[in-house]
Amino acid sequence: MTFARGATLTTAATLGYGDMSNLGPTAGNGFRTCWPDDLAVLQQIGLTDLRLTFDWSRLQAKPGDLDSAWADWYDQVLTAADAIGLRVWATLHDSDEPRWITNEGGIDDPDVAVKWLPRYVERVADRFGTGVHGWIPFAEIPTDLPVAAWNATWSVLRNGEAPVVASLSASTIASAAGFLETCDLVGFALAHADLDEQEPNDEQLDHLREQMHDEAMRSAELVEDTPMLISQFTARHDDADVQGLIAEQFVLALHAAIDDGVHIGAAFIDPAITGPESSGGLLDSARSTTPMTDAVLGGADIHAD
Repeated sequence: MTFARGATLTTAATLGYGDMSNLGPTAGNGFRTCWPDDLAVLQQIGLTDLRLTFDWSRLQAKPGDLDSAWADWYDQVLTAADAIGLRVWATLHDSDEPRWITNEGGIDDPDVAVKWLPRYVERVADRFGTGVHGWIPFAEIPTDLPVAAWNATWSVLRNGEAPVVASLSASTIASAAGFLETCDLVGFALAHADLDEQEPNDEQLDHLREQMHDEAMRSAELVEDTPMLISQFTARHDDADVQGLIAEQFVLALHAAIDDGVHIGAAFIDPAITGPESSGGLLDSARSTTPMTDAVLGGADIHAD
């Protein structure tokens, strides 16, 4: 038994933060125009699942209806992904927010979150719900997100066919019990200890694998019988070869956890394609495969024309 291989397409890496984002503008990696070729290469190297962020600051640059041009763009991406067998999991809030939300107090403000987040979720679900395989509303649920805001999000999304994932960070997975009644799956961002060395030895890699395995086992205990996925895994290192070694230990750790009885349906590597501020992609900025590709997918040497 194994797990589905996925990767993230975050706003920060793909489009960059927009002019109407509280963190923008920033540069992306060209996905806005290269997405047809990018999707084809990601499918070719063996990915089956993508976690795509539906950028709030572009889709709803001001209160009200979704921006028609950006909604059409996301429709095209969803249709193309489906045509080649890539399952899209929709993330609605990653790291930024529309500037108008910030001006009202930000998503961390309980009144703002409860008032505006469910309205945005409802509009996105109405427009794209039939085209997504699953919902990961937050890449990581903020620790201070009001319970009412999450419950309202769940109330909107639970009525569709796509499962809803409550995604937590390694530091907040202990709070998983509070979400078990308001999600279909629990996701967590699996972290790993830093490797400072440029050439880690076998003992260090063994320790890294054991640490990730133990973290997966601990998380499985906390979520009880609720199915689980890895909503994000980032190989944190500057050297591409070491990133590949880290990813190899990650895969081995998950296989060991599955052998020990943990149900892990999918794992999303972050990022799918290297961005200006994000290294360690399955594809580099030139769309060539990396050591990560072989470690996660056993990928062939592919380069987009």
